[in-house]
Amino acid sequence: MDSVGSLELSWAQGYNGGKIGYIDKDVICYQAGSNVKFVSEDGTETVYNFKGNGVGPFAVHPTNKCFAIAEQSLNPKITVFMYPTFREVAVLKDGSKLEYRSMIFSHSEYLGTISGVPEFQLILWRYTDGTKLATVDLVSDPVTCLTFNPGNWRQICVTTENSMTIWNTEQSDNKYVLLPQKVKLPAENPSLNFDDEKDRDIPTRASTRMSRYTVDLPKAAIAGLVGEKAEVLEEIQDTTPRVVPLSHAWSPSGDVFVGCKGGQILRVDGEIYKAKILYCPLPPASAPNSRATSATSRYNSQMDLPTAKKRTRYADEVKEMIFEGGADCVSLHRKGLYVAGQDGMLRLVDLKSEEFKILEKIPIGNSVTALSFSSNYKRIAVATSKGTFHVYEVGAAPDSVKNLKDFHMGNFVGISCLAGNEYCVSVREDGELQVWTIDKGLLISSVSVGIQALCLACCPMVHVAAVGTVSGHVFYVDLTFPKKPRVVTAKRLYQGPLTHLTYDSEGKYLVSGSDDGHVFVIDGRASVNFKPIGYTTIPGDIQSISTHSTNTVTKIVVTSNTSKNKRNGADTVLSFRVTDELVKDLRNNVNSLKYDFKDASIKRIILKLPIPGYGAALAEENSFFTLGQTSKKLYQFSLPEEPPKKSDDVILEVDEDELVDSETLYQQRGKPNELFPEAEFDSHQLPGGKLQLSPHGKWLASCGTDGAVQLRALGTLDRFVTVKPHDYHLGGVRIVAFADDAQNIFTTGYDGVLCCYSWKFSSTGVGKAKSAMEAARARKTRLMQIQKDEDEVVRNFPEYSPPSNSRPVSGEITQAEKERRALEKAQESDEIYRTPTPVAPKDATWQQVQEFESIKEEDNEYASVKQDLRVQIRDMRRTIQGMLKQNEVLPDIEKLGRHEFDLDIEEQNRLQAEADAEVNRVKEEIEFENLAKIYLREMIKRECWDEMDVKGRAIQSFFTSLEVSNFPMRKRSAATEKQLQIVSTRRKIQLADVAARKAELEASQKPGATPARESYRRDDEAADVDEGDESGKEKPSTTGSLGAMYGGGSDLFFSQFDLHTRDQKVSQIVLLEDAIYRIKNTFNKEFDEVYQKKLSEISKIKDKNKRIVKILADLDLIEDVVQPVLSIYEDPESLLTVEDHEVKVEKYLTAEQRKELEKKEKEEEERKMREKGDNARERGLDMMMGGVLEIKKEDELKKDIPKPLFMSTKEPNDWTEDEQKLAKEYEKRVKELQEEREKYRKQLETELRKLQSMIHDSMQGFDDTLTQLFMKKIKIMMVIYQEELKILRLRYSLLVEEELETREKELNRLMEHKKTMKALTATALMESKKHMDAFKEQYDILNAEDKVMDKAFKREFHDVTAVQQDQLYRLFRKRPRIPRLKGFDTPAPSTADTSIPNPFADRPSTARQHAQAKSQLDAAIQDLDKISNIPEGVEEAVWQRLCAYRREKIENDLLIKQKALILAEMDNFYKKRVEEDERLKNDMEGIFDTLNKLHDDRIRFNLNLEVQLMLKQGQVEVDPTNFIHDYKDSALIHRGVVEELNSNIKQLGESKITSMMESKDFRKGIIQLEWEQKRMLMQMEDLKNKMKDIQFMKVTREIQLYLSNEDYDGKKSEEIGKLEQTILTQLKHHEKNVREKKRIIKDLGKTIKSRDSENFSMDNDLAELNVTVNERRHIDDVNAERRSDTGTEKRYQEIVQRRKLVDLAKAQAQEVAVLRAEVERLRMRTFPALVQVEH
Repeated sequence: MDSVGSLELSWAQGYNGGKIGYIDKDVICYQAGSNVKFVSEDGTETVYNFKGNGVGPFAVHPTNKCFAIAEQSLNPKITVFMYPTFREVAVLKDGSKLEYRSMIFSHSEYLGTISGVPEFQLILWRYTDGTKLATVDLVSDPVTCLTFNPGNWRQICVTTENSMTIWNTEQSDNKYVLLPQKVKLPAENPSLNFDDEKDRDIPTRASTRMSRYTVDLPKAAIAGLVGEKAEVLEEIQDTTPRVVPLSHAWSPSGDVFVGCKGGQILRVDGEIYKAKILYCPLPPASAPNSRATSATSRYNSQMDLPTAKKRTRYADEVKEMIFEGGADCVSLHRKGLYVAGQDGMLRLVDLKSEEFKILEKIPIGNSVTALSFSSNYKRIAVATSKGTFHVYEVGAAPDSVKNLKDFHMGNFVGISCLAGNEYCVSVREDGELQVWTIDKGLLISSVSVGIQALCLACCPMVHVAAVGTVSGHVFYVDLTFPKKPRVVTAKRLYQGPLTHLTYDSEGKYLVSGSDDGHVFVIDGRASVNFKPIGYTTIPGDIQSISTHSTNTVTKIVVTSNTSKNKRNGADTVLSFRVTDELVKDLRNNVNSLKYDFKDASIKRIILKLPIPGYGAALAEENSFFTLGQTSKKLYQFSLPEEPPKKSDDVILEVDEDELVDSETLYQQRGKPNELFPEAEFDSHQLPGGKLQLSPHGKWLASCGTDGAVQLRALGTLDRFVTVKPHDYHLGGVRIVAFADDAQNIFTTGYDGVLCCYSWKFSSTGVGKAKSAMEAARARKTRLMQIQKDEDEVVRNFPEYSPPSNSRPVSGEITQAEKERRALEKAQESDEIYRTPTPVAPKDATWQQVQEFESIKEEDNEYASVKQDLRVQIRDMRRTIQGMLKQNEVLPDIEKLGRHEFDLDIEEQNRLQAEADAEVNRVKEEIEFENLAKIYLREMIKRECWDEMDVKGRAIQSFFTSLEVSNFPMRKRSAATEKQLQIVSTRRKIQLADVAARKAELEASQKPGATPARESYRRDDEAADVDEGDESGKEKPSTTGSLGAMYGGGSDLFFSQFDLHTRDQKVSQIVLLEDAIYRIKNTFNKEFDEVYQKKLSEISKIKDKNKRIVKILADLDLIEDVVQPVLSIYEDPESLLTVEDHEVKVEKYLTAEQRKELEKKEKEEEERKMREKGDNARERGLDMMMGGVLEIKKEDELKKDIPKPLFMSTKEPNDWTEDEQKLAKEYEKRVKELQEEREKYRKQLETELRKLQSMIHDSMQGFDDTLTQLFMKKIKIMMVIYQEELKILRLRYSLLVEEELETREKELNRLMEHKKTMKALTATALMESKKHMDAFKEQYDILNAEDKVMDKAFKREFHDVTAVQQDQLYRLFRKRPRIPRLKGFDTPAPSTADTSIPNPFADRPSTARQHAQAKSQLDAAIQDLDKISNIPEGVEEAVWQRLCAYRREKIENDLLIKQKALILAEMDNFYKKRVEEDERLKNDMEGIFDTLNKLHDDRIRFNLNLEVQLMLKQGQVEVDPTNFIHDYKDSALIHRGVVEELNSNIKQLGESKITSMMESKDFRKGIIQLEWEQKRMLMQMEDLKNKMKDIQFMKVTREIQLYLSNEDYDGKKSEEIGKLEQTILTQLKHHEKNVREKKRIIKDLGKTIKSRDSENFSMDNDLAELNVTVNERRHIDDVNAERRSDTGTEKRYQEIVQRRKLVDLAKAQAQEVAVLRAEVERLRMRTFPALVQVEH
């Protein structure tokens, strides 16, 4: 096939939602699968087919008209192409081993890439020469966005879902270094954002109140982490939900604006690298009129005006909001920040305002996935998730968005060529059918079938496309007018999805297949309404269908997979044929009215493939092709014409019911015969694929998951042409299709791209191409008339409208309800009920419709037979009803059960079987539940009971609620026993060694002992004699517990003051745990004794209660008898057994258990009957001893003395003397009996009280014993807690030691890391210094050469005169104005031109600035070199020589300036390395200091032990706090020191008190004398004042009146009466005034209320007027902006300019006047004044 020619990409269509970019001023570039598409704004398209190995990320240069594509393979390369020539600019190699994840261009000559597995590196390239400049490792998180700073290529921002990092590039000539600056992302909830400094605080372990020293350790050391995990611990512990950055944009000042997943917008400061939330959307519940509340906001259509205004305001607020997903894409413009996202709205956010404000809202309509500005920033391109491209002119009206392209994003599931070879048709997953031109690939029309599509086929005979859908429908689309496609009809063939559609080469038949194994053959003519002809079945899932037509026979091959795993490929082949004769005589060639073909009629053959395969192609001479699953081969088979003879006997004629299950049919029709390949050829490298035969049947195309398409000629199958239109990483090629003339090949994959390849024929292939075109032309001629007629029919079809699934109306009776009512009515009236003929539902398949039609035909055929059967059934019903009525009046013994009248025994048995099955199911469930509970019970019992050496038990008191429990204990394990033995043995050895050493030391020091020392020792022992014995053991005050008093003592314990090493602490813990075990054991023994005592007491009480019960019965008393019993806490064993009386439900018995119980009851009843018979023993006992064996006194006392007979028959007067004697004797005996009874009664009462008191005393005594046990347990628990507290303290100290060790390891690791970094930095510093010195030497050489060149000017021009030489030198020194070259420290411009939309126009890239400067310099030099500038007298040759020399000088100057900039960058790089080296040095010193401090802390922690002491309450001299004594600042001293100090204090205090008393008495006398003196002085002063008062007193009228009037008091009382009368009069007048004022206040209140009501109405009117005014103002503002958006700005600029000019003119006029005055003044000073001075 390679001799025919090669395939070249003609066009490609599709968009996968990736990045887009402007590659030219009006050309948008994007990636389409393995191709790159270029779309101009006028609609012109260009495609470039990338020939690399796989396709990775794609990038577009914003200014240089180039793009880059990365491969996706082993050792991928990046290729940079120039647009529009597609010239290869550079190839970047060795950047990654497997893949690139992201790629971006800077605005200059640099390219940034991020590699994937396994490197995960950020790489900086200079793409112009393919140089790798710098590499740095990244985390493995997926990158969400990668950008260069457009104003400074040295800054790169990388964001992932969890982090944001800004990489700064430092340069030293040819050496580049990338340094990170991490930006902490804020929390999603702004209220959770707090100061970072708080996060950096290292938490310390809180010390206990008893500790004297606190060790500060970081969290990592506490967690036991070392290395990388310790560094990221803070990030791991940070559970705060943080924003997820998706895109970002740089500002000219270096700030970064970030759009986040949740709709947040961040601003990252470029200097301090701190993120600030500019906007955060409100949560849905708090957003006004949000989705959660919008459903309830429309419930009332009639609302008042304030409510309507409020809701309108809320709606406006919602429009101003950006919700989640609304800020997925951001891009910066001079006007502000453009934000877009999933809500389909492009917003312009104002960045100049302090508050968040949206300036513009441009509706896009679909979710936005990419934004890109043009190079001049006047247009913005928008790409959406639906595959549409839009272009918006910045500043234009929001509704002026231009729809550039509409590709309708989604994967293609079908492609086929329309008859006529002008158009091809495709369908996407969502059912969108699209029509493309074959020559240019233009989308001319589209239509949607409204449901998910799975396959597509175009009819060669009719301009119709058939679409298979997931609902099992075949939708027919009319394409007679390709620009106006329409869906004309739909037929449902399957219940499940329709997966395969194939037309034969003539278009007569459409073959369909589904996963249920049914293969339908449909008439392809529109004149018969695309009527299905019939079907057959194949076992398994259908994999592919292929057809081949010759004359009137169409042969069909179907492959299927019977292994239930579609990945295994097809293993079965079904071959059958459809002829015109079969279609004409269809009823005789089908088994039933369901139109299932007879096997013999279609010559059905089922064959087995020896190797599972993919795809199928049927060619001439029954050649069948398929792709092997695992062999990477193409196999050729030859299908038999007739079924093999050995399978003739298994071709069955089956009825219609058997056709439903294809597996059953497969089993009945026998095992298929196996095929064997005739030839095999090399094929695709990965399993999976499809085969397609060309329309003229000479070429075979195969596509696979390896992304390749292979074309072969049937004559030379071993030679093929290969193209790779789609990437195998995405699934490879999905579909391949031929055009009618086979001149074009269409492919589609899983990347949503449709590709068209055209042939570039060789000289040999031209003839083969002509044969294909001639075959297509012949077929077109043959079908021309039929096509014309059928197209006309299709045009007349009405447009298809899907059936409406209307909901049933409330109260409407369904068909089933109608049938039920009709049946009940017929039964009530005893009429014949006729079941209505079933009707097919609306969504019935064609097979179901045919089934219902066959039922109707059967109804018509057997109507009379059915009527006779209904009559017979009615008669039988009447007979049974009569029998039922007769049975009801029969006696009960003669009545039959209701089930006896059931004629449908099978139904009865079925119901019974269902009930039994349900019972068995429930029973099984209950048994499983019981089994689970039993298992759980056994697990609990084993864990909490069986494995306990001492079971948990409690003892309760008799009279109180006191309860004492023991200590449940497990048996110590062998490991614990072994460890205890080891520790004990080791400790004994240590003690023995210490004792031996001590004895040896005492023996050596005994002669040297002094009496003073012995005296001091004796005094010390005497002082401590009250705290313990003289045995030399530690006292409880220093051991910290009372364990020795309760069985926990041991000589093996370490002293608390000697626990310095880890082994000592571990051994002490083991010994303390053993002590706790022994203490508990000791208590448990006492507990068992008390428990046995209670059992004994209960036993005694029970014995006494027997006697008490007997006494109470004899005395006929009713009293409560104390019956003590053990509770479940005291007898826990009772919990393990269940008594019958504890079960509250009836016990279920099986039939066997019931029979056994009845048998036992019968035996018991027989035994009782036998006992009730003649019993000789009881009869003899009654006859001989009155029925008792022993005569008891109480029984005798109960007997009454028999009364003589005469006393009851005679009157006393009639008695004889003997009878009187007998009566007296009887009375005497009765009296004695009564006395005896009374005596016995008192005796019993006494015994009863005694027994009761004895029981009470014994119970009270036991309660006292239990109380003592309880108090002892409290003390034992205290002791246990003391021991456990010591264990916890020891474990805490061990934990701190481990943390200190971990911290030391981490610090040592950091020190080694810093040393390594220091070595690297030192090496880099030396290299940088060396490189800078060498470069400086070159720079100095250039400077020297430049000076030499300046000095050598005169030697160069010695042949001219001196005057000319001076002129030439001045011209030589003249320089054009050269723009300053931009260096690394060039500051940003302070002003910006607002008329330029590009925000980075004031900061062009360095490369562009250098290029502009060079072009300007060349232009200026050319101006200087013009002939017109030659001085007079200078020859032209000299001038040319001057120009060359000057150009060389200028270029040398420019080179020196460039070298100076580079040298400055190198110097800055060197200084930063020095700073870095110094910083590492300081870090190492800090780590060293920390290590030293840690060592000191560790030593101090081990030596400064924390001990547990027991002190008496009177010995504690610390003030108590609210809860616990704080001993943090306390000291432990000997008691003798305190007592001695107290005695000294007492003596000094007594002496001080004595001296104070003496001083007090003396001072008391002095104070008394002073007081007497003061008193006398005050008396003198008082007397003097009295004398003055008498002397100066004035006699007033009042005094005169008092002296002159004798009745002064009467006169005063008269005046007082008048005054009181006056006061009463004034009070009455006052009350009158108050009443008048209250009336006035009341009137004023009424007036105020009326004014308030008027004000309220006026406020409402004012609010309405304000709303109206605001609305009109808003409308006017909007109209004003639209009318004069640009004019206002222009007029404003003119006014400002005019004002500036006026101010400038005034200033200049004033300056001119001043200068004139100064000139006049100077002239007047120089010359005599000849003019008259004006005043």
